Amino acid sequence: MFRSKTFWAGVVSAVVSGAGVVVWQSGWGWFQEEIAGPPELKVYAMGVLGCHPGYFEQPISSLQKRAAEVRSKGGVRIPTTDEPAVLHTTLQGESGQAIVVTGAEVTVLSSEPLPTTGSVIADECGGGIDERVFDVDFSQSPVTVEPQIRRTANGTTVGRDFPFKVSSGDPEQFTFDLKNIDRDVKFAITLKWVSNGEPGSTTLDNGGRGYRAMGMPSKVTRYPLSSLYPERAGKG
Repeated sequence: MFRSKTFWAGVVSAVVSGAGVVVWQSGWGWFQEEIAGPPELKVYAMGVLGCHPGYFEQPISSLQKRAAEVRSKGGVRIPTTDEPAVLHTTLQGESGQAIVVTGAEVTVLSSEPLPTTGSVIADECGGGIDERVFDVDFSQSPVTVEPQIRRTANGTTVGRDFPFKVSSGDPEQFTFDLKNIDRDVKFAITLKWVSNGEPGSTTLDNGGRGYRAMGMPSKVTRYPLSSLYPERAGKG
């Protein structure tokens, strides 16, 4: 669908204004969807990101033939113990009137055994900046969403729970850290809010497809990122 320049300018403004947005990502690609909330609230969600291995259904020989595309798409994220996968969302009001975001819930749309064929490719990336981070624990039933308490580089303790106020001049950037995933799962996140005294909710579900992440499939071969470029290795 055609979007006007004004629309895309609003998207860029929302993401830039949300100070928690990650400022650097590797070649692994990301996409963004606009979700309609109440008339005065806009929610933007990126796909599952992070410096993690990515799973692909194809063998390494097929992936090498389209290495650039593989890097841009990134595969299905596999969070590790030290590095959870993340889902970033940016909320911004269209007016100065505050909207109170009261919570977030995770719904597991499907849960399948880990794959036994395909390829797992390692990734490389750098750092980000401080953001409002929530731990999403898939080992719990129902899945829990809890604020992550941590210290920043300058020693400041950060991390707080809902509610948050959102308006045109005061957007919020939420980061959901996906942890303890031992299956191949698809999930959605529902944000709850109150606008003009009326409660409501906005569901982030990747256009109905759900967001996907998985545990490390033990029967699938793992490859370093350099394996996508065998010709370079030969020249070394």
